[in-house]
Parts: sequence; structure tokens; C-alpha cells
Amino acid sequence: MGDGMDVEWASLKAAELRALAEREAVVILPVAAIEQHGPHLPVMVDTLLCTEIAVRAARKAGEGQPAVVAPTVWSGLSEHHMPFGGTFTLDFSTFHAVLRCLCRCIERNGFRRALLLNGHGGNDFALKVVVEQLAHELQLTLATTTYWHLAADAIRGILERQDNIRHACEAETSMVLALRPELVDSSRFEEARTAEERSGPAGAYRWSSFTGRTRSGVIGDPTAASAEKGERLLEAAADAVAGLILNREFWADAQE
Repeated sequence: MGDGMDVEWASLKAAELRALAEREAVVILPVAAIEQHGPHLPVMVDTLLCTEIAVRAARKAGEGQPAVVAPTVWSGLSEHHMPFGGTFTLDFSTFHAVLRCLCRCIERNGFRRALLLNGHGGNDFALKVVVEQLAHELQLTLATTTYWHLAADAIRGILERQDNIRHACEAETSMVLALRPELVDSSRFEEARTAEERSGPAGAYRWSSFTGRTRSGVIGDPTAASAEKGERLLEAAADAVAGLILNREFWADAQE
């Protein structure tokens, strides 16, 4: 499973996937979203970036730990973006049911370990609940991570105007510029730029629509974006995910 081999489930033949299961490959299941990303970015941002990072991470893991990337779950929990348009969302029961079915299929295909790689902030808490519940139901060692949390230190060192990924911001805009520059409308960067969002007391949570946090649908500053910065961010995220895949202690049998 080096750089010269395809790591994407959808491109492989059934016999190749059976062989990967026998080699105890880790299945990476990207879980993302289709939702508004301000006036300058396409709605596919989370799906594009999460898929790219998963594929790069699987290739980086290489022979040290075979990995295969399942087709991306492109709709997540995006109710807070609905007022801006261009957004699909699931309710939690559907989100849970879809992931339950997909993880059961991963198990039935003979795999024993799966990483649900999150690429959308609205999925974060829900994925932890899903993993906790399914871990008791399936004979599958399940884990989840959000790539920008896993790579937080490296991302902080690359960005100039924010500490980590926000929404349609310096970071996400940079990564899309690195991958699909034709989809980025740089003439609207200034319009998109949004000051720091309001926050409540530490440790408290209240749901709110994005319309109460930003007029443009953006949180952050895309005017600081560059393709060079985006490539560094993608590599940093992929390195962090590959490191998790290769972490044998993390993947030690969790079934009791």
C-alpha cells in the first residue's frame, strides 16, 4: 500500500479488498458535509478536504500499516448552516443509522478496525456518541478523530491569523486553493472576512444558527489564504492521521 497503489475502496476489486482485510488493514471512513462555505468557496469543502486527507494518510501509512479509504459520507449534521442555503443535513437518528450500517458492512467484509475521520465541526460530538454505542454492538475496534484537532499543533504553526481551522477561513480557503483553485472566488475574500465569533462562558454550550454568528457564512479571514499554505496544512493533517493509524498502542484490542 505504498504511494503507487490505490488506497480508495471504490477503485479496488473485491478480491483486493478481501486481501486487505486479511492483512488487517485499517478502514478510514471519512465523514463530512455538504454545506455553505460563504460567498467564495463551494459547498463541497468539507467533503473535498476530508477525503483528500484520508487518502494521503492511507498512503503515508504505507506498508507499516495497510489502510483503505471507504467512500466518504458526504452529509452530516449541518442544521446550523441551513438558513444560508446550499446545505444538506441529516438528523441524528439518520446519521447514527447510516454509520451503523456502513460500519456493519466494514465488519462483514472482514475488517476489524475502522477510523471514522471527521471533516465537519458539527459532526464532532455526535461521532463520539456513535463510536461509543457501536463499539459495544460490533466486533470492530472503532475510533474517531477530527483531523484539525489531531493536527492542532502543526496547524497552529502554519496559520498567520487564527489558531486552528474555523469555517471558510484562512485554513480551509488555503487548502481548497491547493486542490481546486478554480472553485475559489478570490474577488469575494474581503466580503467574506468575519471577525471573531461571540462565545459564551467556558464549559457552557448553547446551540445557535450560524446566522447569529456571521453575516457572510464565514468565521475567519480568507484574505490570508494561499495555495502554498494549503499544501502544508493538508500534509500536516495527513501526517497526523497517518501517525494515528500507525500507533499500535492506540489500536490495541479494545474489545472486552
